[in-house]
Amino acid sequence: MADESDNNSFDSRHSKVLDSIRETFEGVPTDLSAEQKSVGASDKTWVSWLIILTFSAVWWIVGIIGFLAIYLVLFIAEISEGLAISISLLLTEIILIPLVLLYIYVDGSLDRIKEMLRFGSVKRTLILILAIPIVVTIIDFFLTMVYGIAWIGIFGEPSTNTDLGTDWGSSSIDIAFLFLSVAIVTPIAEELFFRGYVLDAINRKHGDWTAIIWSAMLFGLVHLDPFTVGQAFMGGIMYGWIRMRTGSLLPSIACHMIWNILALVVTYL
Repeated sequence: MADESDNNSFDSRHSKVLDSIRETFEGVPTDLSAEQKSVGASDKTWVSWLIILTFSAVWWIVGIIGFLAIYLVLFIAEISEGLAISISLLLTEIILIPLVLLYIYVDGSLDRIKEMLRFGSVKRTLILILAIPIVVTIIDFFLTMVYGIAWIGIFGEPSTNTDLGTDWGSSSIDIAFLFLSVAIVTPIAEELFFRGYVLDAINRKHGDWTAIIWSAMLFGLVHLDPFTVGQAFMGGIMYGWIRMRTGSLLPSIACHMIWNILALVVTYL
């Protein structure tokens, strides 16, 4: 009788947890409706891909030119290298955010983005920006370790440039700007583009996994460094999957922030 009572108690608690999770994501659009699938700029698949790739190229070019132009101005103004890099990254990402919103306005749905950025109840928010990101980051960490071991075994030690001009011996302002640009603003801007615009734009014409994989590939390629490309691709797969499962951008943004903070602390500083 005691065992049966314990089992019933466990089943009851388990059921309550599942119900709590369902309530947390109730009303969140995880799948594109027929109406949402028709909000793109074109009904033709090849035209949609042309738009996606063109927007991606423009996003990348604007980012590169914007960074170099801002850095040049700061260099002429004799700002220290580390601070100049951090401010250039920060201002470039701030410029890219409205550009992405313009893309979504032309080839997507701003209302859907607003819904994906909704916090909701405290319980829902904690699950989206804390519980899920912690689990995903742990998985990402172990996958990255395996990836790194495999890479070293095949290609040798990666030659990734980790010098951002700032280290723990730099001023507090330099370190603060580096964290603000790399750990806060960059994840918001990149997730808005890759999991907010690109993922949905591809998903309108293809299945979920096609959208997840292609958006992750584009996400990886913009990181340029061969070792980091593969690392970012793995992260992009996980970020895309949780975006599709939860219908929210908040978990992927939080995951991206946590990962960039770890990268700064462990590798770049």
